[in-house]
Amino acid sequence: MIAFLDLAADFSEVEADARRRIDTVLAKQQFVLGAQTAELETRVREMSGAPAALACSSGSDALYLALVALGIGPGDAVAVPGFTFFASAGAVARAGAQPVFCDIDPASFVAGGEQFEAAIGREFEGCAGQLRHRRSGARLRALMPVHLYGRAAPMAQLAQVAGARRLAIIEDAAQAIGATIDGRWVGRFGSVGCFSFYPTKNLGGAGDGGMLLTDDAATAARLQRLRVHGASASDPYLHREVGINARMGELQAAVLNAKLGHLAVWTERRRWVAARYLERLAPPARAGALILPQVAAESQQVWHQFAVRVAERRDEVAARMEADGVAVRVFYPRPLHLQPCFAELGYQTGDLPGCERAAQQVLCLPIYPSLRADDVDRVCESLIAALAG
Repeated sequence: MIAFLDLAADFSEVEADARRRIDTVLAKQQFVLGAQTAELETRVREMSGAPAALACSSGSDALYLALVALGIGPGDAVAVPGFTFFASAGAVARAGAQPVFCDIDPASFVAGGEQFEAAIGREFEGCAGQLRHRRSGARLRALMPVHLYGRAAPMAQLAQVAGARRLAIIEDAAQAIGATIDGRWVGRFGSVGCFSFYPTKNLGGAGDGGMLLTDDAATAARLQRLRVHGASASDPYLHREVGINARMGELQAAVLNAKLGHLAVWTERRRWVAARYLERLAPPARAGALILPQVAAESQQVWHQFAVRVAERRDEVAARMEADGVAVRVFYPRPLHLQPCFAELGYQTGDLPGCERAAQQVLCLPIYPSLRADDVDRVCESLIAALAG
């Protein structure tokens, strides 16, 4: 059986260091905002080049905190891709704002300038800084590009779109830690960048965890307060605003610190696996049986997922591979604009055809650092056989 993910193999490489760090936390009995969290924030700040890096409880909470820190809430709208994990739009709704969905580029699975501009033109009216949603009247305040599957969204395009309309950018980089554009980390191009340390991410903890990057000192200070119920470290019982409990636990930080030094090597292994997939699957792609993911020339992808498109019978192909002993996944089978919880927004099937087609066609193959060459070849053989089915 070829597993879809092998977290145990990753942990085996860091187990001694992780256990040492965990034992230190247990000995000190400081489980929140201690030395491990401070070390993690320092190391991520140095690796990313961001002036501020703040650990938090999850990637979902990172997105929520970013929205609140920028003053986005009831009466506001945020443009979000319709094809991504639910947390992107969920955070917008949780902040009291309205998600407005845009389509994706069919070749890359991410939403770029063209897609966000189309959504703005379709859904909003008014001048820069005062764009109002035609149906609800909500004022557009921000774009939330998603670096999906570890591929960077085209941030230069998006900066132009946002700048011309006086909009903030909140980067959902949950799946893309270490991805770069021209040598600069994703998460550094907008007002705030948000990362996830969910166990299955390229850098995963032993539970939930997240990180926020920002270049703005005032935003960093507010984020720091918001993650501890709106209080400051100097006066923890004075609350000038209502925040949430979004601190990272020290045990999570300990595991992440043990893994962080391996991230670069693990990323290179993922790139090697992706290159082998691209090579082995080129013949069926040329024959039109599937569409392979693009390699972005301007960015360094980190390949959180290796997502192919199966034009026909995707679910049947997936079932055949599972029966053949190869685990695959579909991320994501239903686009956000068609989720029942957003029905009141009025979207219908056909509104975002790129998102809907991706949900029907995408199939994610195993990709992780310990995957061997013969494992990759076995996955390819299984996929080719299932396509011929």
